[in-house]
Amino acid sequence: MKKINNIKTLIALTCMTIFALSCDFKGITEDVDIVIANNILTQEALISVVDITNPQNIEGNNKLTVELIGADASKFVTDAGENTSKLKVVDGNIALAVNPNYASTEPLKVLLKISGDDYLTTTIPLVMFPEDSLVTKSINIVNKLNPVQGVDFIEDSKTLSSNTLTTNHTITTTNTKATTKTEVKIESGTIFQDADGKNISGGTLKSEVAHFSLDTPESLASFPGGLTPNSVIDKDGNDIEDSAFLSAGFTSVDMFVDGKEIKNFSKPIEIGIEIPGNYINPETGKNIAIGDKIPIWSYDDGQWGYHKVGTVSMGTGNNYKIVFTTTHLSWYNLDFHYWGVCNYGRKVTVSIPKVPSLSSDELNLSYELVYASNDQVIASRSMKVSKTRDNASGYKNTPNQSLKIKLYSGTYSDKTLLYTSAPFNGCNSNTVTISDANIFNSIPAPPQIKTVRIQFKAKCGDKILNPYLRLYRYDSYTYYGRTYSRWRYVGRIYNGKGYIYRAKIGVSQKYAVYFAGKRYEYDYTFDSDNIVIGDFQVPGDLCSRLF
Repeated sequence: MKKINNIKTLIALTCMTIFALSCDFKGITEDVDIVIANNILTQEALISVVDITNPQNIEGNNKLTVELIGADASKFVTDAGENTSKLKVVDGNIALAVNPNYASTEPLKVLLKISGDDYLTTTIPLVMFPEDSLVTKSINIVNKLNPVQGVDFIEDSKTLSSNTLTTNHTITTTNTKATTKTEVKIESGTIFQDADGKNISGGTLKSEVAHFSLDTPESLASFPGGLTPNSVIDKDGNDIEDSAFLSAGFTSVDMFVDGKEIKNFSKPIEIGIEIPGNYINPETGKNIAIGDKIPIWSYDDGQWGYHKVGTVSMGTGNNYKIVFTTTHLSWYNLDFHYWGVCNYGRKVTVSIPKVPSLSSDELNLSYELVYASNDQVIASRSMKVSKTRDNASGYKNTPNQSLKIKLYSGTYSDKTLLYTSAPFNGCNSNTVTISDANIFNSIPAPPQIKTVRIQFKAKCGDKILNPYLRLYRYDSYTYYGRTYSRWRYVGRIYNGKGYIYRAKIGVSQKYAVYFAGKRYEYDYTFDSDNIVIGDFQVPGDLCSRLF
C-alpha cells in the first residue's frame, strides 16, 4: 500500500484521482452521467467487516470476497464507479454507492454475501433510502479457526458410498467456547441435492456446524442481520418490517459433497439446538421448562423466515433443547418474535447532562439497549459525557418488550459497567437521564481526544475544487487482556468540509483513504481540532486534465 507523509498531498492525490477518473471516463459504468464535481456518487455505503480476535487476518485485499445479490444489485457501483463485479474487501472495508441513474423514490435493497477460506460465510442486508447520503454498517465475521468466546465450530468429514451414507451419521459441536451445543443427525440413504434440487455425486461429505450460545455479547453480535432485522416473513407469509427477536440460541449448518454445496435433502435431517438451563422464557417470566414453545426461524438469502414451532425438551447437563427436522440448510434460530403493535417510530433516548466536576473536558462512553428479562443485547451505541454541554443518544423502533439501558466506559471485554437503568416499556418513547456525577468522576482522564474539523480547498487558477474523502484510522482495542488493531472508518470530507472522530491531539496516528480497491495511508499528528487548508495549488498538468 502506498505511504504518504503529508495530509495535503494525500487529500490532493485522492481528490485528483477521483476527478481524473471522472474526466477520462475510465472505470465508470456506462450508465453514469459524467460531470465535473467533488463527487458524482451522492449515495454511498461503507461496510466494516470485523474479525474481533484476529483483525490482522483480514488485512489486505484477498482475504475476503463479497457478492451483491438481489433485484437492486445492478443499481450499485463501486466507490470508483465500476461494476460491482470489481468490488473488493480491503482490510475488512467495503465501499459501494448507488448509480446516480438509479436514484429512486423507493428504498433500494441489496444483500452482501461475504466469504473467505477461514471464515463462515455470512450475509448482511443493506437498505438505501432516498434520503440517505451515507450508510455505515458493521458486521462480525466468524473465524472458523479461532472463533470468539461463546461460539463453537466443528468441521467433519464422512466417506460416502454410491453418493450417500451407509449408516446414520451425527455431528455434534463441542463445549469448548460455548456452554451449549448443536447436534445434527443425517439418516443413511439420504440423497444430497443442490439449490435446484438436483442430486449431487461424490465420495466425501464435509459438514461445517457453528453453534452460538448466549454467553457473550460477541456471540450475539454474530447474529446475521441483527436482532432487529429489516423484515421477517411470518408463518402466514407476510413481510413484517417492524420486528425484533429475542434469541434462545442459533446455529449455522453448511455441507458439501466434494466441494459442491448442499442445499436440500431427499430425507429430513434432524437439528437439535441447546438452550441454557437458566434461560428466562419472556412469555411466562419464568425459567425455561419442558413443554415450552419457541418459534424456529431460518435465514435464507438475507431474509429471516418462519420455519415451525419447536417444543422444549431436556438436553445434556442442566441445559434444555429444541429438536426439529428440515430438508434444507440455513442458519437456524430459536427466537421469540415481537412486532410493532405499539406506536411506530417509538424511541429510547439516553441523556447525560453536563458534569462540571469531570476529570477531563469529555469522556467517550458506550451503552447497550437490552431485554430486561435476560440482558440480551439488542443494540449498542456510543455517546459522550462532557464538562460543558448536555449529550444525548437514541435508538428508534424499540421492541415491544420490557427493556433496560446499561452504560459503560471502555469497549469489548475491558469495558466497565457504570450504570443500569430501571426497566421501561419499549412501546413508549422513553428518556433515560443519568445525572449522578459520581458515576463518571471515578473514570481516569483519557488522552486529549477530540473531533477534528477540516476545511480544504484546492485551486486551479480561478477555479476551486472541493474534495470528497472517506477517512480511516488504524485503531487499537483490548479484548480479553490482548490488544488488537484494525482500520476503522472515522470520518469524511464532503464538499471541502468534514470531520475526523476521536483524534488524539499531539499524538501521531496512522490514517488512510481507500479508492478503487487500494489503500493510501499516512502518519499525521493533529495539533489542533480545527484544520484549515485554503490555498492548495493543484499542479498545472492536473489542472489541464480537469479543465
